[in-house]
Amino acid sequence: MNVFALQSDHPLFRYLTDDERTRVERLGELRHIPEGDYLIRARDHDSTLFTVEGGHLDIVVPRDGAEMTVATVGPGDVIGEVSFIDDSPRTVSVKAGEATIVRAWDKRTLAEALAFEPQVMAKFAVAMCELLVERLRDNARRV
Repeated sequence: MNVFALQSDHPLFRYLTDDERTRVERLGELRHIPEGDYLIRARDHDSTLFTVEGGHLDIVVPRDGAEMTVATVGPGDVIGEVSFIDDSPRTVSVKAGEATIVRAWDKRTLAEALAFEPQVMAKFAVAMCELLVERLRDNARRV
């Protein structure tokens, strides 16, 4: 049983009303990533959270001296959630497979804004937790 009513199919906004979602989206910045450019580089220290708005991004890791794509993400997908939560260095690189638009949330900006809206913060936090659990389950199935 969920504490909050399901409002959206987007993983980050699943419990936000339309008005709450609009406010949270406005806290983010749209970024245009040209094909072949990196959005994230492994080992960088950055706690920005991203959602893909259009296009697709390749998750790449070094293998035998070359880059290997291990996953591809597209519209609606969320990336950067681990570093966003714990301020750890990035674990993989993320590169635009085509011209891509992402929405980026700076951790500090988002936290400060949502500090004045505890219910929205709670809904967002629950959605983030569920997203992480889904990722853990997906990884466990692959092992």
